[in-house]
Amino acid sequence: MKRYKTLEELQLELIDFLEEHGEFRGTIHEFMKTLDVKQEVIIPLLNSLKASGDINYEVNGEEIIIRPASFATVPPVLTPQQEEEINKKLAEGYKIVASSLLGGVQSRTLRNLINKRILIFFRNGSKIEGRLKGFDRFVLRVNSYMGKMLVYKHSITTILYKS
Repeated sequence: MKRYKTLEELQLELIDFLEEHGEFRGTIHEFMKTLDVKQEVIIPLLNSLKASGDINYEVNGEEIIIRPASFATVPPVLTPQQEEEINKKLAEGYKIVASSLLGGVQSRTLRNLINKRILIFFRNGSKIEGRLKGFDRFVLRVNSYMGKMLVYKHSITTILYKS
C-alpha cells in the first residue's frame, strides 16, 4: 500500500526543489509527477506556502509557474558591536537562522526553532534573547525576560540559535 505524504513533507519537498532548480515551469500534470501527488493536493499546498511567504505562483489554464518569494532586500546595517558579538556567538556554536546578509527561505528553519531559544539582532543596534513561540510572514512571536512580544521581521538583521 502506498504511503501518502503529509502537507508538511510536501512543503519541504517543494522548497528543496525550488532551492535546487530556482523555479518550476510546466503543466499541472508535470508538477503532480514531480512531487508525486494528486491534483486536489496542489492548490492547498501552494496556498499554504504562499500564505507563509515562501513562494509565489501563477496558474494559466494547465500551465503553472512556481518561484521562491522575492524578498525586498535592504542593505545590512550591522553595527561593529553586533558584528563582533555575532562572530563570537558563531564561534561558540550558534548558527545563523536568517540575516539581512542572506536571502532564501526561512520558514523551514523557523518551524524547527519553535520553543527554542534564539538571539535576535535589530537594525537599530539593539538585541533580545528569548524563546520563539511562533511566526508568520511578517512577525515573530517571542517570549523573553521582558515578556511576550511581536517582533517585525523587517526590523531584524540577524537571528542566531544554538543547536
